[in-house]
Amino acid sequence: MRYTVNVLRGVRARIGHYGWAAIFVLGALLAAAAAPVSAQTRISNQFALLAQPSPTVLPLLPPLPAMSPTPVPALRPLRWVYMVGATIPQSLRDHADQIDVLSPAWFHANADGTLYGSDSPAVTQFAKAHGIKVVPIVANGEFQQSVSHALVTDGNRQTALLDSLQWLTNTFGYDGVNIDFENLSPGDRAPFSALMTNVYARLHPLGRLVTIALPAKTSETYGGWSGGFDYAGIAPNVDLALVMAYDQHYRGGPPGPVADVAWVNDVINYALGEFPPNKLLLGLPFYGYDWSVWGGGGRPVSYADVVNTVFSTGAQIQMHGPSQSPFFTYGDRVVWFENSSSLRAKVDLVALHNLAGWGAWRLGQEDPNFWTLTLSK
Repeated sequence: MRYTVNVLRGVRARIGHYGWAAIFVLGALLAAAAAPVSAQTRISNQFALLAQPSPTVLPLLPPLPAMSPTPVPALRPLRWVYMVGATIPQSLRDHADQIDVLSPAWFHANADGTLYGSDSPAVTQFAKAHGIKVVPIVANGEFQQSVSHALVTDGNRQTALLDSLQWLTNTFGYDGVNIDFENLSPGDRAPFSALMTNVYARLHPLGRLVTIALPAKTSETYGGWSGGFDYAGIAPNVDLALVMAYDQHYRGGPPGPVADVAWVNDVINYALGEFPPNKLLLGLPFYGYDWSVWGGGGRPVSYADVVNTVFSTGAQIQMHGPSQSPFFTYGDRVVWFENSSSLRAKVDLVALHNLAGWGAWRLGQEDPNFWTLTLSK
């Protein structure tokens, strides 16, 4: 049975810098884990990124057999996964012992500070039974600027939100929240940092994790999608920050790697200028995009979609060396996606930079071979 949350505004009962707080968070998590031209010219332009010498043709491999469990080192990276829906994803059932934190996309804030969304008892109970922490997403409505603006600029609405978040974690026994406010107005940059200060002051003393999903940056920006996020202003008031190092090329833009490994490294380096490494999680994409070379945007695809398309069209998967990203073409379309090899390169950056761990969007979209990697290193 699903329990629906609809928190009324007036219900109050609801809803140094880094060292010791970060150690507390990591310790708790580890313990719980025990444009018009000719057709030819246009196609040439769309495929300019692919013009690399002798790309490697990759076979589409079936899932590898399960590997024997590897002893877990004392300080291994946190393994965080997002999910959607109310049913238990099959990959969660299959790989529960390889997941530390589950972050379901279940809850949304209204402009008045109340929440809407539903817990899934089946998912929550499964996670708890397997020692997985549950830290659900709380979004600004449907990523609406009007909602986030109301919440960061009105004290009464913000107090209602704090009450709602406290009620949410207490009622369902969640281990914390993942604040995923997107599409922020750049003008709300400072007020949003202040909101995070208040969320942290409310929830952290209660033993709840205060975490955030952040858009990727490679340098400071004050406009566009990431302009509303002041890394330096946010860093002291979160336990963990997951940097969404994906959508370098997105569905509304031209084709290209979803997360070029060199770009991902630049994203990490910038973030490390404001966050200590033990507060940073590297966001991994489990998905890809299928674009038309004629423009008009792309559509998201899972690894299963990739498999189906390759077998139905006879396309050959190639590896783009500079970005360490796989791609293939069929007809007048090009698909960039992620497989276990490209994800391995990104997971290696977690160890290289000594980050707290990684977090992937989202369960059910991944190459099954991802789980055969040595993810504890």
